[in-house]
Amino acid sequence: MIKQTFARAVALMCLLSIAPLLAAQLQVDDGYVRGLPPGQAVTAAFMTLHNDTEQAISILSASSDSAEKTEIHAHVHSDGMMRMEKVDSMTVPARGRFVLAPGNHHLMLINLLKPLKQGDRVNITLSFANGSTQTMQLPVISVLNEHHH
Repeated sequence: MIKQTFARAVALMCLLSIAPLLAAQLQVDDGYVRGLPPGQAVTAAFMTLHNDTEQAISILSASSDSAEKTEIHAHVHSDGMMRMEKVDSMTVPARGRFVLAPGNHHLMLINLLKPLKQGDRVNITLSFANGSTQTMQLPVISVLNEHHH
């Protein structure tokens, strides 16, 4: 029994080690999910995505096991007003970076399945234009502590 489990773990590690060759992986820095007071059904995730490859990487969608749906939002100027709008994709340029930050592009987690507290971790999966995905785990940082981040 133990041998079988071990073999499975080794097989999984081999799979994981070849995955980066198949999939364009982004480096994620300073990623966090905003922790809000209880009763809030929506929150946002922020991060800096680094693309070390020679090709631009387009992110078409995102999902999270902490929310019913996750959308890419951007702040758009229209008629002299700033408003948030859902966008269909975001592209991390080749050898460049893309910043998701308050007041900028960000991921909206909509209809949270449970309240998120400081110190919780949230799984977010990005789906790329080439069909691959990348899952990251981001810490929840309370909105009260956010400016220290």
